[in-house]
Amino acid sequence: MRIHRIAVELDIDSIVRHAATIHDVLRRWRVPRRDRADIVQEVLLGAWRSMRAGRFQPRPGVPDAVALERWIVGISWRHASRYVARARRRYEVLVPSPGRLRQDHAPGPLEQVEARRALHDLKRIDPRFRAVLGLTAQGYTIGEVAAALGQSPNTLWNRLRLGRLWFRRVRLRWWRPRCREGRSRR
Repeated sequence: MRIHRIAVELDIDSIVRHAATIHDVLRRWRVPRRDRADIVQEVLLGAWRSMRAGRFQPRPGVPDAVALERWIVGISWRHASRYVARARRRYEVLVPSPGRLRQDHAPGPLEQVEARRALHDLKRIDPRFRAVLGLTAQGYTIGEVAAALGQSPNTLWNRLRLGRLWFRRVRLRWWRPRCREGRSRR
C-alpha cells in the first residue's frame, strides 16, 4: 500500500522563523560567520521556491511545524556541505603548472638513496593506507582522493593518519638496529 503525500504550502513567515535553526546547522558545519547570512538567504529562498513548486510534502500524521523544521534542516545541511566542498571556500591556491615548480631541484645522491629507501618501506605498508599516502604526497586533496576512490573523506583522513603511523614505525624498525650497531662499535 502506497501512501500519497499532499503538497502543503505555508506562508513565508513560517519559513523565516527557522532562521536560527539554519544558523545552527551552518555553525556546526563550521561555515565562517562572514558567509552565514548569505547562505541563510540562499536556504530561505530555496525553501520558499521549493514550497511554491510543491516539493514540501510532509508525511501524514506529522505536524506541519515539525515536518517543516526537518525539511529546512535538510536543505541547510545540503547547502552547508556544498559550501564546504567548494575550492574557493577552502582557500586552495591554483598553480598553472605544478611540474614547473620542481624542475629546478635535482636531488643529490644521498637524497636519492633516502628516497629509494622510503619507497621500499612504503611497499611494506597496507595498500589501503599506501594509496592515500601516495595520492596526498602527489598534492591531491582529501576531497579529490575521496572522489577518485569513492570513499568518505573522514575514512580517508583516518587512513592517512594510520598510514603515517605505520610509515613511521616501518622507518624506525629500519633505523633502530643501525643506531644500536653504532653504539656498540664505540
